[in-house]
Amino acid sequence: MDNMRVKRVEPIRHQVARVIRAAIADLRFKPGSLLIERELCELTGASRPSVREALRQLESEGLVISVTGKGTVVASVTEDEARQLYQVRASLEGLAGRLFAEQATPEQRRELAAVVDRFEAEIEDQGNLIPIKDEFYRVLFEGAGNEVAYQMLASLQRRTSLLRSKSLSAPGRPQETLRELRAIVEKAELGEADAVEQLCRDHVAKAEKAALARLAELEKQFGLAQRTG
Repeated sequence: MDNMRVKRVEPIRHQVARVIRAAIADLRFKPGSLLIERELCELTGASRPSVREALRQLESEGLVISVTGKGTVVASVTEDEARQLYQVRASLEGLAGRLFAEQATPEQRRELAAVVDRFEAEIEDQGNLIPIKDEFYRVLFEGAGNEVAYQMLASLQRRTSLLRSKSLSAPGRPQETLRELRAIVEKAELGEADAVEQLCRDHVAKAEKAALARLAELEKQFGLAQRTG
């Protein structure tokens, strides 16, 4: 965990939240594990108030929860919660895809295609795929012209960060994802709004399937059939 120390460039609480969030996604902090402020201060080099603020931020995102008499623990996601999160994601991404096809500029369409090219170039380096997917969504929602929907999506993605990071490691899933993104770009360039909306929804449905399979593995591994708390 040597790479968890923060740099004093942006507010420290944001940096601390980011490194803890990444540690949760990487299973360095496992679901149900207790997060001790003193240890987090030592790991990140941040003060206790900054760590405490970061934990409050992560709690608002649903990544950690406060348990009376125990402290702050890494939250788990139940199957029902995961299904609900992906259900909302499908609606948001479908809407964004439709709006992008209808109103994105030629430059934004080229930018979206370029992001997919980057995804293909990095497909063997799975550590880079989530950031590239995040860039894909940024361009998609920017072209859709709906900042509110984008902020909602970002919140949902934080809630499912563990599932997202691990589902892309499933055999064949990166290649399948590439085909799905290519199809979205191709139909968007043709302005076929109905088709783009459906492709975006289908993409989320397949991501959900992979995520739920990963969740089942985590529940078996850590005994997390129910959310901690």
